[in-house]
Formats: sequence, structure tokens, C-alpha cells
Amino acid sequence: MSRGTLIALGAVLSAAVTAVATPRLRHLRGPRALNYRGEPVPQVLGLAITIGLTVGVVSVLLADAGQHLVFPSTRGALEILAAILLVYAAGLQDDVQPTRVHGLVAHFRELFRGRVTSGIVKMAVAVVAATAFCWVTRDHGVPMALGVPFVAGAANLWNLLDVVPGRAIKFFLPAAGLAFGLAPQKGLALFEAAALGGTLAALPFDLAEVAMLGDSGAYVLGFVAGGGLLVRLSTFGVVVGLAVVVALHVLAETVTLSRLIRGFPPLRWVDDVGRLRNAADLRPESSASP
Repeated sequence: MSRGTLIALGAVLSAAVTAVATPRLRHLRGPRALNYRGEPVPQVLGLAITIGLTVGVVSVLLADAGQHLVFPSTRGALEILAAILLVYAAGLQDDVQPTRVHGLVAHFRELFRGRVTSGIVKMAVAVVAATAFCWVTRDHGVPMALGVPFVAGAANLWNLLDVVPGRAIKFFLPAAGLAFGLAPQKGLALFEAAALGGTLAALPFDLAEVAMLGDSGAYVLGFVAGGGLLVRLSTFGVVVGLAVVVALHVLAETVTLSRLIRGFPPLRWVDDVGRLRNAADLRPESSASP
């Protein structure tokens, strides 16, 4: 099979597994969160997407054994997959907490008081995973001092976006699609294609409010989006991207990202497309956990 066929296979397998797994995972005992109506919704979309991505990537690597058409090193691909799974686990340990601290500033305030919150653990693990990712992909030439905060920051940024149904996925699709489109021959294209396939399959469940991404799912999406952009952008591009990530974190702590999105008509339209209810009726953004 050609490289393009193998990457397409990864996307199709990921989408199929995610679509089949989500309805079944909804009925399992696991982390749940109250939606804006006070109803518990299973946080299983992240697991479904991660399973789909893993199946898609591993299946293609097996089909590509010895040829290295989709990734220059099988070991490198598995190390990137391990970093993604580590990020998922970091988000999951936060999802299962009965009570959580909300807000980046609040997390660091607790840390200065000697309390390590689940959110701090999640962010620390994301930094470790981003470091591993940047080491595996170090040939792209961007210094790790820029790449690590960019990728880890992107993971947390998508968590900040995941406060209303469908929003995090809607922002992921163009970000990952842009990274893929900039260089579809790059090795990370397999991961992006698998993630894009899985999120497209998960989006209807998210919009229908029958399942949530959870911090685990949002962190995976942000990590893949950030990693994909990192290996495509120049050093200057990463500097600009990192500045945007930092600025959005600052805005999330002040005016909130929801207010920015709802105040810009094109983004508000995208935010509302496919959703059962207007975002103005949803829970306040402050209820989200960074």
C-alpha cells in the first residue's frame, strides 16, 4: 500500500473504533460530570478517541512493518503514542476527582500553600510528555525550550476550550487539519489523521450531550494539535504560537474564552453549529477545570 493509503486507513480505523466504542463506553461505570442542567454525563469521549487513535496508529505501523513509509522509525512512533497515552492518563486522574480546584491561578495558589492538586499533577505530566515528544521529533530544529511549553500549553488550552458541547473538537479540527495540510508527508501525519477521524466520529455524541470529552480527551486533542503544529512551524512560528497560547491562558483567567468567542459573530456561529442549545444557556466557564 502507498503512504497515502496507509494514512487514510489509520483515519478510517480510528473513526470506526471511536464510533463503535462510544455507545458502549457510555454504559460503563466511570467518570461523570454534571452538565449545565445538573445531569450527569459520562466523560468517555476522550477514552473512545484515544482507543480509536491507538488502534489506527498501531494497525498502520503493523501494516507498514519494515517499509517505514508513514514514519521514519517505528520506535519513535511508539514513543509518541506513549506520550499521548500519558497525557490521557494525566487528564483521567483529574476527571475522577470528586472535587477539583478551578482556574490556573487557583492551582498555583494551592501549590504555594503546599497542596499539590490534581490539576498541577496533570500539567506536570503534560510537560513530561511534551518533553518526550520534543526529544523524539528534535530533528525539526525548534529548541526544546520553546517546543515543550508550546505543546504542553496547547494541551491545557484545549482543556480550557472544553466547557460547552462540541467546542474543543470544533477548534481541534481546523488546527489539526491545518497542520496536516501544511505537510501531509511529515511523519506525524498518521497521528493527526487518526485523531481527525476519531474526533469527527465523536463530534455528534458531544453535540448531542450524551457524552463528554473530559480533561483526558481535551488534553489529548490539544497535545496532538500542538505537536502537529510544532513539527511544521519554523522557530519564529513557534514563538508566535507560544505567545498566542500564553495570551489565551491569560484571557481565560480574566475575560474568559467563552466571552471572547461569543463576542465575535463568526466564532459564535461556529460555536453554535450543531448544538442542541445556545451556548448562552450553558454553565459558566468558571466551572471548567484547567
